[in-house]
Amino acid sequence: MYGFSGTVVGIRCKDGVALASDSKGVAYYHVLSKRVKKVFKLEDRIGAAIAGSPGDVQAFVNLLRAEANLYRIHHDRPITPRALAHLASNILHGRRIFPYLLEGMIGGMDQAGPVLVFLDPVGGKLEEKEFAAAGTGASVAYGALEKDFKERMSVSEGAKLAARSIKSAIERDAATGERTVVAVVDAQGYRELSDAEVQKLLK
Repeated sequence: MYGFSGTVVGIRCKDGVALASDSKGVAYYHVLSKRVKKVFKLEDRIGAAIAGSPGDVQAFVNLLRAEANLYRIHHDRPITPRALAHLASNILHGRRIFPYLLEGMIGGMDQAGPVLVFLDPVGGKLEEKEFAAAGTGASVAYGALEKDFKERMSVSEGAKLAARSIKSAIERDAATGERTVVAVVDAQGYRELSDAEVQKLLK
């Protein structure tokens, strides 16, 4: 329960990617925090949703942000979601003996459209055409995603489904709880929804 507490989801839509998470952090049967950040901006048009040990998640996200900034400086253009996901996979694989305790997904926009890539703790990566879930409540979230996902969903529809899949996990998984956090990445960039916007999605 400690390694992958909480739940994160990502949905690839026709015009962007929706990412969502809960905000509960637990260690065994102890609640460490009710405001753990699990959804992150990595670049202007790239985000990530990662469940796991808060310290490992923060260190990993900081490393990815630094690499994305270095790429922009060296190449005078932003890194693509696929390239950043490949770099993340290499970092995780390089640490497979003493792995980061995390799993999740990177989503964003490139010139061809939306991209969603699932990452496992030892560097495995899988580009998803529809959706992905990770963390202790992933099986519950997958149930909601499989039930209501539709091809060619808009990113606003995807955000609603992402929020509701996290709500399902909160209701059924003891290590998932507190707030539902939602972010979207589309042609305009990365944006995290306000609590009021998320509450509208859950009605």
